[in-house]
Amino acid sequence: MRARVGAPAKTLKFEAFSDRWMVTLGHMFGVVLDPGSYIGKVWSLTIPEGMKEVLWKEMNGAQVLGHRYYGQGHAKSEMGRFCLCGVEVTLGHILLGCDAYVLQPLISSLLAVLDALHPNSSFKTLSPDSWGTSPWFPLLALGALEEAAYPIVKGRKKILKRLKKTRQQREWIIGNYYWALWKWRMKEIHDVDFKFVPANCVASLLTTLSAPVPAHMLRQAAMDDGGKEPADTNPGPVTATLVGDLGQLPPPVSHLLGQGTGGKLSARGKTILRAIQAPVVNERSRCLSGREAILRALTDDAYA
Repeated sequence: MRARVGAPAKTLKFEAFSDRWMVTLGHMFGVVLDPGSYIGKVWSLTIPEGMKEVLWKEMNGAQVLGHRYYGQGHAKSEMGRFCLCGVEVTLGHILLGCDAYVLQPLISSLLAVLDALHPNSSFKTLSPDSWGTSPWFPLLALGALEEAAYPIVKGRKKILKRLKKTRQQREWIIGNYYWALWKWRMKEIHDVDFKFVPANCVASLLTTLSAPVPAHMLRQAAMDDGGKEPADTNPGPVTATLVGDLGQLPPPVSHLLGQGTGGKLSARGKTILRAIQAPVVNERSRCLSGREAILRALTDDAYA
């Protein structure tokens, strides 16, 4: 006989998170979802395994950051308690950035890759930069949010079908982005010789976002949806399969940046990095210029 386990949302550990998750998504998307149906789904998300553990600990209040951090050994261990900006460290603070860690160059890269999946789309699940102070909350229910929040308009079924087709890729891209931020910040806390400078990590992030979705995750997702195991479980680099409306296969980011030729940046790659790392005149225009530069390169038929 199988043991029966109560829904996590009903337990004391998850109660605070459940209420906050439901209210936050309600305000953000105008829909009400039952957290008990989604908390356990963190383990089946198409995101790095390490990030699943980070989110699970965050949900049940077991995250060792801020006042819970107990690292010792060098001065940087205090960075596990308080950010350089003076605010107590939390997962949300790490993922959002602050004056001490301006993430705009990295956010621009993320949004550009997502834009290539669905060009000219304004739907909120395609814009993690608008997900508020708990930016990872929507990841638990992207499908449900898109089904419930998308207005009843002509062509709705076609739009939702396209969104479903790219959902795994989007989870993987966003999950990798959050996982990269987490690893960089944790490395800075524990490595006295490492300094996390977001503007210097754009090339590394773009290479990370081009990683293919693991075959076992594709198989698991197919089985969870009640379908058969996909015939081809290795679609190649994510950015090489961003078909969008054009039905074209843009070059992978690794090629775009010249990573396959001795690790040197291509001419186009240098142009992209210059656009993203340009001196801050206006944060909004900087973000747009970075997104546009990467998107143009991702959707250009000609290789550098």
